[in-house]
Amino acid sequence: MKTWMVLGMLSLAGAAQAAGPKKADDPAAAERREQMDQRAQMMVTLQLAEALELDDAATLKLRQTVAQWDAQRAPLRQQMFDLAQVLRRAAKGDTTAYGQVDQAIQKIIDLRAQMHQIDQKLFQQLSQGLTPQKKAKLALAIARMPGAKRMMLGGGPRGEPDDAQ
Repeated sequence: MKTWMVLGMLSLAGAAQAAGPKKADDPAAAERREQMDQRAQMMVTLQLAEALELDDAATLKLRQTVAQWDAQRAPLRQQMFDLAQVLRRAAKGDTTAYGQVDQAIQKIIDLRAQMHQIDQKLFQQLSQGLTPQKKAKLALAIARMPGAKRMMLGGGPRGEPDDAQ
C-alpha cells in the first residue's frame, strides 16, 4: 500500500516535470499522450515491483530505470506513429501516400529492431544481479503484461498464459 502511495506521488511529479511535449497539432492530445505514457510506466513499475517483491526504495529505483529507458524509446514510438499514419492514409485510398508505403514499412521494421535492442538492454539491466528465480519471475511478469505495457519492455506477442508462480 505504501508503495502505491509513493508511486502515485512520483507519477504526479513526473508528469509535472516531463520533458517537452511530443509532436502534436493539438496541445490537449499531447497532454493526453503524456498522461497515458506516465500511467503505462506506473503500471509497468508496479507490476514488476510486485513480481520481484521489491521494497519502496527498490521500487523507486525501478521506476527511474523504466522512465530512463522509456525516454529512449519515446522518439522511436513517435516516428512509428507518424509512419503508421502514412500507411493508414494509403490504406484508405489516399493516392499521395502510395509512393511512401514501401519506405514507411521498411522504416517501421528498422525502428522496431532499434526498440528491440533497447528493450534487451533494459531487461539485462533489470535482471542484473537477480537470482535465477527472480529473473524467471521478471520474465513471467513481462510476459503477462497487456500488449502496450509489454511492448514497452520488449515483450513480443503473448502466448498461452503461464499460471506458475
